[in-house]
Amino acid sequence: MANIPSEFIDQLLDRVDIVDIISPRVTLKKAGKDYQALCPFHTENTPSFTVSPNKQFYHCFGCGKHGSAIGFMMEFEGMEFVDSIETLAQMAGMEVPNQGNYQHSNKGKNLYEVMDKANRYFVNEFNQSEFAKNYIQDRGISAETYQVFQVGFAPDSWDGLIKYMPTTPQNDLMQAGLLAQNDNGRIYDKFRGRLMFPIQDKRGRVIAFGGRAVMQDQKPKYLNSPETPLFHKGKELYGLNIARKHSNAKSVIVVEGYMDVIALHQVGIKNSVATLGTATSEHHIITLLRSYEEIVFCFDGDNAGVEAAWKALVISLPVYRDDKNIRFLFLPDNHDPDTYVKEFGQEAFQQQMVNATSLSEFLLTKLKESIDLNSIDGRAKFIDKSKTYVNDLPKGQFRKLLLEEVSNLTKTKVDFILNPKTTNIQSIDQWTPIRKAIAILINQPNLVLNFPKDLAFNEIKQNGANILQEIVEFCHRSPHISSAVLLENFREHQAFSHLSSLATVSLDLNEEQMQLELKDIKKHFEKTIQKHKIARLREKKAQTELTAEEKIELVNLLTNQIT
Repeated sequence: MANIPSEFIDQLLDRVDIVDIISPRVTLKKAGKDYQALCPFHTENTPSFTVSPNKQFYHCFGCGKHGSAIGFMMEFEGMEFVDSIETLAQMAGMEVPNQGNYQHSNKGKNLYEVMDKANRYFVNEFNQSEFAKNYIQDRGISAETYQVFQVGFAPDSWDGLIKYMPTTPQNDLMQAGLLAQNDNGRIYDKFRGRLMFPIQDKRGRVIAFGGRAVMQDQKPKYLNSPETPLFHKGKELYGLNIARKHSNAKSVIVVEGYMDVIALHQVGIKNSVATLGTATSEHHIITLLRSYEEIVFCFDGDNAGVEAAWKALVISLPVYRDDKNIRFLFLPDNHDPDTYVKEFGQEAFQQQMVNATSLSEFLLTKLKESIDLNSIDGRAKFIDKSKTYVNDLPKGQFRKLLLEEVSNLTKTKVDFILNPKTTNIQSIDQWTPIRKAIAILINQPNLVLNFPKDLAFNEIKQNGANILQEIVEFCHRSPHISSAVLLENFREHQAFSHLSSLATVSLDLNEEQMQLELKDIKKHFEKTIQKHKIARLREKKAQTELTAEEKIELVNLLTNQIT
């Protein structure tokens, strides 16, 4: 398993408590023997996210996400498997054994190292370039600030980076998005003559770059890294790791450019991030709502800014939450955050923040445009326009209150019926004995002591018999493990997804009832095995002579048939 001994993973999961891992990241509330919360992986207003200290397992009954502490770190923090183990081991004061030649996704670790070295190259070039330093200082950015953001410079050279990293395979540089190739096959530095802004992930690792043109007549103005194994621009936000590190603010400001983030940080507003040359995505909003109580989108006040804000609003609706807030700040014409704070200062910008427009106000104002609410026709049109956006909202108080406001504005009782979501859940009573046995052992591995490991599983001849045998044998070796430890040992098994889903099922059985179920299942298997043996011996008897031992076996089987 990724060259990390399974014994170490077992010990790690025994050492950490999944509640301690999740509670700093998600607000948990005690609910009987388990904990509940609003799911961090999808939008909801009624808690369906459950954490089980007994199983050391989490599960959301809304979106279906589930797993151990390792799985949670991978899903919530976006970590690779090994990164998750390393992080948990550090928390537990454990040292991860030598991982041999394993590298993240066999490529990832190499590419992180490539990006880190490239970043050092750009920073070194910046420090040696008076032109680059003068440029950014003329923009009012101090040395202390540009060092925080590790601003660099790519000299106007076709192969400066290639020469700096002569031992790095060019294929790795290409995969990292640092090189380009022309139609003639010539390979050259992708970033040339540009101010360089490293884009970092949540852990502060450089995963991409944004390059701003600083040479005369240079186009495009901004050049970003392409999509790579490390970088997906629809998921990343510039400055997020710095905002989390330098600010404890409960709100976050979303701006459009690198210099906007840096300029706001410079004047003490350190809770800003920027999208990366792309429109705001649903993933961006979900990521920010996990860490902040409020998002303030900051756009220019011109038509393009209002249009971008409207797109952000529409994307926000399906993931909006009653316990969160989204607002929109429109700056005066011809101003972006960078120019505004330089001309008017920090206090003026913060006052603009106070006056930012709420999502509901912006939505209703846009819907009312060119509509006469004093006429029946206008009110009908307004109701029709509202329906799409209201129905995009999750069921909750915000949606209910917005509906009331639509009713007030149109003087009509309005209710848009959400499309019901139906799920087909098979009753546990309808499960096969094999599936039921697997579910019981995954939910409570110690009950394997009531189940024989020497059962002739090969005689059962039913789907899942081999998997059940593997689980029984594993649990007999370690009967007092948790569900999480059991599942992590089957992570690379082809049935892992199926086994994980069974761990999320509420069996509604106490321990005594589960023991009785296993007893009945054991008897069923023994009866099935006996029937198969009898049938096989009778078939052989019809075709040829049985050996003396086989005759005795058949007599014993027929004499002692299980009823």
